[in-house]
Amino acid sequence: MTETSGLESTRNTSSRIRPFCGVVEKWLASAHPSPRTALEEWDGNAQLALIPLGRGFEAVRIPEDIVHAFVGSDSPATVNARLAEGLNGGPVIRDPGFRRYYALVPPGTAAVWRAPVAECIAAGTYLGVPRTDRVESNGGTSTSYWSVPMSRPNGLRTAAEVLALVRVGHSLVSEDEP
Repeated sequence: MTETSGLESTRNTSSRIRPFCGVVEKWLASAHPSPRTALEEWDGNAQLALIPLGRGFEAVRIPEDIVHAFVGSDSPATVNARLAEGLNGGPVIRDPGFRRYYALVPPGTAAVWRAPVAECIAAGTYLGVPRTDRVESNGGTSTSYWSVPMSRPNGLRTAAEVLALVRVGHSLVSEDEP
């Protein structure tokens, strides 16, 4: 008999819900008005759930050039490692299709966010949140994945931590412009 983790053993492509999904996945799904819907969306082809922001978390949308300037590279492995270090393991979603990163932050951050080069998106906006095991690009497609996976429920970063990254990255981008 092959051993698998609870999360792996319950993955399927049918419409039935996985009974033993991980605690992080359950926490993310709880931000959806119908957590069951989020779990079903993660089992779809895109492995992405549209989750409304504002209830469980918000997201700072950071342009790729700012992130790449902050970490000093555009290599996915380097970016992932340095983002994890720079945000103390805080969760970050990569959207290669639109060339953006999304740092997950606590609800209420948008009310105090003051960085025009990176928007904090909140209530009234849905974010495509990848399934928790999508941690790398899918063969050159533009599907979102976790650049820095969420390690624990509510393991969000503060506005100050994300703002520091945005300011440093933006200043480095500004230095490179003629």
